[in-house]
Amino acid sequence: MGNRRGLGLYLIFVSIFLVANTCSCLGVENTSIVCIEQERLALLKFKESVIDYYGMLLSWVGNDCCMWERVHCDNVTGNIKSLHLKGDMRGDIVGVMYYLVGDGMSFSLAELSHLSYLDLSGNDFGGSRIPKFIGSFKHLTYLNLSHAGFQGIISHHIGNLSNLKVLDLSSNDGLKGHVAFHDTIVKRVKFVRMWTLQC
Repeated sequence: MGNRRGLGLYLIFVSIFLVANTCSCLGVENTSIVCIEQERLALLKFKESVIDYYGMLLSWVGNDCCMWERVHCDNVTGNIKSLHLKGDMRGDIVGVMYYLVGDGMSFSLAELSHLSYLDLSGNDFGGSRIPKFIGSFKHLTYLNLSHAGFQGIISHHIGNLSNLKVLDLSSNDGLKGHVAFHDTIVKRVKFVRMWTLQC
């Protein structure tokens, strides 16, 4: 009789354990977030638009872009919050050169509407213009496009970045800004660096 009671308690304990683990595996207690599919596809389109001689984007494979290097997601929503794609064309940082090469910034990045941090500095965008869609990033607080090979007139759309705190457009030879651009940005942004900017 005692063995049956012990066996019954054992079965109850094992059943509770199995139910608890099953619930956890089904996601009842699993709170890990994966990235938004539309944003993952946008990053893959960006990856296809650049030449990555040095393997900066090698980790950009698989379904969860929140696990990719240089990509950070919101822990609650899974939206991409920051892209840390700083290159180094001179090998100053770690003694080795690494950077991306492209004819311009892929429009696919416009899909990342929750970005608050974007660093594309130290890459080579081949003398292209800073795209107008940059002004659509309403949450952006940090934008670094320095040493990135941009030229031409800065779009007034950058003035739409009402939350911007840091802007670095320095060392882009041939980059030009309007007086209205200067008035809008310099009054609002806490840190602005545009060493070689022509007016």
